[in-house]
Parts: sequence; structure tokens; C-alpha cells
Amino acid sequence: MRRIIPAQKISVFLMLAFMITSCRVMLVPEYSAALEDQIANTAKATDKLYIDMLDVPVNKRTYHDLNERYNEIEVEINSIQLKNEARPKNGDFLVIIKNLKDAFAEAKKYHKDHNTLTDGEAIAYQATLAGFWKPLYIAEKALK
Repeated sequence: MRRIIPAQKISVFLMLAFMITSCRVMLVPEYSAALEDQIANTAKATDKLYIDMLDVPVNKRTYHDLNERYNEIEVEINSIQLKNEARPKNGDFLVIIKNLKDAFAEAKKYHKDHNTLTDGEAIAYQATLAGFWKPLYIAEKALK
């Protein structure tokens, strides 16, 4: 029977260690600091839209006065979606973004259809949309 000498043991151990540490399965997309910043900034813009609404009288919260801000936020959401569509292994992110996009579109349409929002409606949409931004932001930060 042949004996393995210590040098061979070390070689086998190092080879196994190298193989184990060099192989990595990624089931999620790579982290993007730029995308994290874009998500945070667009979530802040959404929050600011509704906070600013609450600072003006109801009759000055018309959709016409705020549609440009809605459009700027929608453009950013579309950009975030496009960037995630280009990333591999992003299925979960696309679902989160679709839910956010649908909720934002519904809030925008409600404001457009009703022309103005009451304090309660503005507060409710602010909270609802914050709830849709949070999982997207947390998911991106978790990739770090």
C-alpha cells in the first residue's frame, strides 16, 4: 500500500480549497451603487411630491400644476426598470418594479381623474408608494 507524504496532502488540500473558493453560483444580479442611488433619489422625489402637496391649499394641488413632477418620477421609474431588464438574474427585481410602476400609475391617474387630492388622499398615496419603494431599495442594498 502506498503512503501519501505530507507534501502531497498539502497539495491536495490546497487544490480542493482553491476549487471550493473559486466556484461561486450567483442567483441574484450584481450590486449597482448607481442604481441604489437612483432608487433612493426617485423614492425621495416621490415622497417630496406628496409632502409639497400637503403644504399648499387643496385648490392649488391640481394635476395640471403637478403633472411635470409626476412625469419626471415616472421617467425615473422607467429608467430603473430598463436598467434591471438589462441585468441578468433579475426576475425578483422586475416583479417589484412592476408593482411599484402600477401603483404609481394608479396614483397619477387618480389625481388626473379627480384634478386635486385631499389631505387624506395625499397622505395615503405617500404612504402607499413609500411601501412600494422600500422593497426595491432593500433588495438592491442587500446585493452589497
